[in-house]
Amino acid sequence: MSSFDINSLGFNIESYYGEDLFPTARIKNDPVQITSYEIIDPVNDPSLEEREEMERKRQKKILSRRAKNFVDGVDIYKNFQYVDIDLMIPCPPNWNYFKKPNKEQLITLISSIETLGILTPLILVKEKLTEYYTVICGASRLTALRNLFAHNNNLKYKYAPCYILDPDEVDEYFLRAMIIDSNYSYRSVDHTVLMRAIIERYTILKRTKTYRAEINLAQALADEFLIAKSTVYNYLCLEKLCEEAMVLLLEKRINLQAARYLAKVNHDVQRMILENFGIENINTIHMMKLLTCKDNVTLPELLSMIEATKKLVPYKVNFKFTVVRHLVDKFFEFAAGFKKYAILNFEHVFKAKNSDRYCKIAYDEEQIKFYLEKNLIDEKNLNIVNAKNRDELQRC
Repeated sequence: MSSFDINSLGFNIESYYGEDLFPTARIKNDPVQITSYEIIDPVNDPSLEEREEMERKRQKKILSRRAKNFVDGVDIYKNFQYVDIDLMIPCPPNWNYFKKPNKEQLITLISSIETLGILTPLILVKEKLTEYYTVICGASRLTALRNLFAHNNNLKYKYAPCYILDPDEVDEYFLRAMIIDSNYSYRSVDHTVLMRAIIERYTILKRTKTYRAEINLAQALADEFLIAKSTVYNYLCLEKLCEEAMVLLLEKRINLQAARYLAKVNHDVQRMILENFGIENINTIHMMKLLTCKDNVTLPELLSMIEATKKLVPYKVNFKFTVVRHLVDKFFEFAAGFKKYAILNFEHVFKAKNSDRYCKIAYDEEQIKFYLEKNLIDEKNLNIVNAKNRDELQRC
């Protein structure tokens, strides 16, 4: 049994409900392995032909309802009720994976409800054959109401205003799209959650008849998430990841930059890299650049490349200096000497008239202007630091 705590890694890939919009496969040497079992009743199970016919009817019904939801829309507001908060259950964790409000945000929400009440009703879907309702929009409001009722037992917090959706009228994709839209609009979203929301929304839109062209889809997503279309494409390129790599990304075991490099090569090469280079090494970007430079390599070639990466060091190194005001002038004196050395010795090596390619020194211009105004630093040294080539160096 693995010693890993899946829930501490990121998204719980194996905790799901409904259609799999994200993969669950793992590479064979991943220390995290989840085994699932299918229970078959040989007496009461339908035959293969009966199962196929049942599945055809189910799919036909799903596609018909999905098309109607996204083309004609859903009247969310036609069934308004006050619902007992004890009858509300959370939606599946793979549907609402957005960050929950922190303590301060929850206190603010509780205070608002206590003062003004619920300004926006919750949206629920009735569970078939039970008395319960699944919360589609309003999980944080439900948490606030439960806290308020537990504190003072006031019945006005026991029954929440809600719009009730009929499970026979709404498609799973429509519900999941509602969850994304209602959460993204006001939450601070980290990169992994944003990536998942964009790819899931993309998958939902692609499987409906609303959009067909890739460029229209990207523009629609950019407008919805208020980001640049180029950023959307950066996230959508992660769709090219093999299932095993996507699982690691969603669990935050590999970072976005490493994932983008993996996505450059085909699925077989991705799996070979994961299995032979090791999950623990994937985030070493200067090595990943070499391993993903060719889209199609054999295993012996890859093993040779892995050996070669052991001799590599990062091509560029970042330094950060923070000094008090007494040392600013001295820092620019050292930095000017270093910049002069770099230009005189490496301009011909890189054949570049811009020294930023091999030596870039950055500083806060707004701060430094005060030192210049008060003659606290040597302006000549500052000009040398800003020089891009030999010609500019000579003019300093």
